[in-house]
Amino acid sequence: MALALGSFAAGIVVGIVLPEMFAADRRLETPQEDAQFLTDKYGLLAEQHHRLVMVFEEYHRIDLNILRSANPSQLHDDIRAERLLNSRKADQRVRFVLDEKQRARYDRDESILRPGASGSAGKQENR
Repeated sequence: MALALGSFAAGIVVGIVLPEMFAADRRLETPQEDAQFLTDKYGLLAEQHHRLVMVFEEYHRIDLNILRSANPSQLHDDIRAERLLNSRKADQRVRFVLDEKQRARYDRDESILRPGASGSAGKQENR
């Protein structure tokens, strides 16, 4: 039960992390730029950078497919839910690429916006 709750909480957090992280200070357009941002920020190795490019390529591909497949009559919430799930998966993959220290820094990074960040629950969910 705790694992399911933790997974659910992490998923909620991630849904806003990636879209808001990249919209916060700048507008990134390519998976390479997305990966380079995290590489520069956390001092990642070349192999980690390469893996992040693949993560973000998949994220952008799926996100574009979600938007392309949306009918104008679809509810906004349905589309947001699909994109949220995609963001969760991408964040899990980003965290997998990082080593333990980098992952801890990534989780603590307050410059990356997360839902509920104004309250203690938001920070707790990201650890």
